[in-house]
Amino acid sequence: MSPRKKNLKKEKGKEKEKEKKKNESISYNLLQPTEHTTIWTNYYFKMTCTTIAYCGNTIIKIVRVIVNIAGIYLLWILLHYTASHMYIKFCVPSDLTGFLISPFLTSTPHCQGLRWLIYNGATMINNMWMVIGAWICANLLLLNNNPTATTSAT
Repeated sequence: MSPRKKNLKKEKGKEKEKEKKKNESISYNLLQPTEHTTIWTNYYFKMTCTTIAYCGNTIIKIVRVIVNIAGIYLLWILLHYTASHMYIKFCVPSDLTGFLISPFLTSTPHCQGLRWLIYNGATMINNMWMVIGAWICANLLLLNNNPTATTSAT
């Protein structure tokens, strides 16, 4: 290769490096925030973080309340279901001797306790269905409440 071609290659390589450094410095300068943008960016960042933290805490509180309420409801369902099956097994045997023994078993403490759980569990489940239904109806009425629509007596 001739010396002239070598020099041309070196010059092209140097030009490419200069252009590359120039492009890097331009893009670097575009990424450097000014004092004004830094202040506003920090302000909005802090406000966004504060809002997210507040909403997150509120959502966590709401979820805890719902879990507590749903947990009580599920507990009553579990107690009612379990007590019903235990009453059949321990207090009302399904053979002839069970029929003959059942008048004596009904007065035992465990059978009375299971009957109490069955009765009160069913009552609580019914009450909770009424509360859920009333809450749904109240929210539907709030959605359908249109204050702009007025009826006029003519």
